[in-house]
Amino acid sequence: MEKPLVSIITITLNRCDLIHKCIESIQNQTYQNYEHIIVDGNSEDKTEEVVKSYNDPHIKYIKLDQRGPQVQMKAGSTAARGKYVTFLDDDDEYLPRKIEKEVNLIETLSEDYGLIYCWMSYYNNDEPDKVVRVHATRLRGYVGDITPIKPLVTGNPTLMIRREVFNEFGGTYDDSIGIIMSDWELVARITQKYKVDFIPESLVKVYVNHGHARLSTDFYQEKAKKGIIFHTHFLSEFADVFSKNPKSAYYHYYSLCRNYATIKDRPNAWKYWKLYVKSTPKMKDAIKSLIGVILLK
Repeated sequence: MEKPLVSIITITLNRCDLIHKCIESIQNQTYQNYEHIIVDGNSEDKTEEVVKSYNDPHIKYIKLDQRGPQVQMKAGSTAARGKYVTFLDDDDEYLPRKIEKEVNLIETLSEDYGLIYCWMSYYNNDEPDKVVRVHATRLRGYVGDITPIKPLVTGNPTLMIRREVFNEFGGTYDDSIGIIMSDWELVARITQKYKVDFIPESLVKVYVNHGHARLSTDFYQEKAKKGIIFHTHFLSEFADVFSKNPKSAYYHYYSLCRNYATIKDRPNAWKYWKLYVKSTPKMKDAIKSLIGVILLK
């Protein structure tokens, strides 16, 4: 029996000196029935030249006239033909058996499982052999009452999603929620309907501090204002979850308190601090956030 096709989507911009790690880690996969869709947001460096130099029939290179995570991801999902969709950022790497192990797992699951994930390890770009931390979540089954609370089932390159499920939820990230490229928000929506499973093993290497601008750089230039949009969206989009367990909204209340304090909106900062105090499981955290509101005046 032929193994299912897997679509791996990479969105990139001006990363000609980094993208080789991404491409080669995919070429080195033990699982070879894949298409690697690289969507370039009109790079001005030699990204196109580097990608095409591989002359790899697995690679589908798409160069757009515009850039942005949402439009690039949508172009990738539109081009995808695989049974499953997964992702790899242009500066990160898969370990050799990542695709094989995820396909082996998801193929055993019923169709009410919309996605699976693995763990991922973070590395400082200056110390490529030293693990900074491992993101290791252990949520399995129906977790729609947990995923909106905190970013647990996250890590874009760890995910493998049934393509019809990914397309059902838009085939890209929601560009109206303030924070771009929010895999957290996408997973939270998917898990309101579908179950998840995971591989208890780190199969992705994520590099930080490489000095390059990210596609999310524009967001961080106005982090507080966009953070307000983002956390307000969560409280609205997942209102049913938080209404069943009001205290579970504490993380969003805390974030809104800090963001409003940052932009000097004291009334709203106090409003969300009070909500946070009512919901936080740790009083010391409430005191710390209070100090933050007082200092950011």
